Amino acid sequence: MLEIENVNSGYGAHQILYDVSMEMKKEDITVIIGPNGAGKTTLMRTIMGLVDVYSGTIKFNGQDLVGMPTNKIVKLGVSYIPQRNNLFENLTVKENLMLGGYLLSKGEREARMEEVLSLFPVLARKDYINRKANRLSGGERKMLAIAKGLMKKPKLILLDEPTEGLMPKLTMEVYDKVREIHEETDVQIIMTEEKAAFALELGDYAFLLVSGKVQEHGDAKKMLDDPDLREKYFGIL
Repeated sequence: MLEIENVNSGYGAHQILYDVSMEMKKEDITVIIGPNGAGKTTLMRTIMGLVDVYSGTIKFNGQDLVGMPTNKIVKLGVSYIPQRNNLFENLTVKENLMLGGYLLSKGEREARMEEVLSLFPVLARKDYINRKANRLSGGERKMLAIAKGLMKKPKLILLDEPTEGLMPKLTMEVYDKVREIHEETDVQIIMTEEKAAFALELGDYAFLLVSGKVQEHGDAKKMLDDPDLREKYFGIL
């Protein structure tokens, strides 16, 4: 479980998040939605210790992450997959995965890669496993980034805008894979998205972040069905 209580954070004197409180349960796919500039990426970076926290607490399975170095947060089992710069472009699929499991021994990395590739059979194909990341399609790159994040054997994955730049069909393919990972592994998933309607269809619980503040939260499907929220924030009439 990830618990955020009254967190204020930002970059130096530039505050982005204001009194943010969230409780995110392991059994849920939690989606954090909101317009561009709402603070979604800053929230992810705050959890990972990459942003200044002025006040508040962030607890993962009871351990306070505030003030903890990012490498120690990773060792606790938190895997962060940023929306950009999440792959080694000139390395192959296999090399990216092996580097994703850098905390594991060589034998563990090879065994883990087999486990991860069982979830991504396309990447496991002979014509893909030795293909460089910069030669993959947009959807394939997103899949590889998620697979790379899974190599660490995480307890929690933070997915920041995993479908940015993808067409609706590819967006749904990524979401189907996220749901499959949630159902078949023991990993908690928290995901940010601008595509609110798509994300709420996928998620179990949702938070709406606007101008660095939590505006609404609750059951994702109920939020999607709320006519006021649909018209004001989701672009659906």
